Amino acid sequence: MLYIQQILLPEEKIMSVLRLHWIIFLPGVLLTLFGGIFGFFSYEIMEALLGVEVGKVVGRLFAGLCMIIAILGLFLSSAAFVRQMSTELVITNKRIIAKYGFIARTTFEIMLNRITGVNFDQTVLGRMFDFGTILVYGAGGNVSPFNGIAHPEKFQRALMRVMGKISQDNRLF
Repeated sequence: MLYIQQILLPEEKIMSVLRLHWIIFLPGVLLTLFGGIFGFFSYEIMEALLGVEVGKVVGRLFAGLCMIIAILGLFLSSAAFVRQMSTELVITNKRIIAKYGFIARTTFEIMLNRITGVNFDQTVLGRMFDFGTILVYGAGGNVSPFNGIAHPEKFQRALMRVMGKISQDNRLF
């Protein structure tokens, strides 16, 4: 969280840290496994399906295709790793801060007093594995989505707790 620590305001404290869910690695890992396993057994599979003579020729082509699929899976896994390592998402006592990107950088910040609501969306798979998209509604109708977040319900509760505390503190003055 180097970026976040550099931009914290005086007296600003990190209240909650968000993480991307491990599910972002799933497509790459599945493609790598699929390509590796089927590539390793490509000759046996093709010989069983097409016979020995044709199976040897087609098996070589199938092995090449599986190798390409495995390399694509490794590329997707590497991209997910870079995404995981280069994403910083936090709730502080003053704002929500998000930083995406490694070489090209995109940042998003919204002051907590400008937030009008927060929701989260989860698909069936998201409910099963506890990940989803956080939707932060800002003043003026702006919606900022945070995709692939682990434990979105915990994030929503943490944000509402911080916003409630700020609201209580403002009533005291």
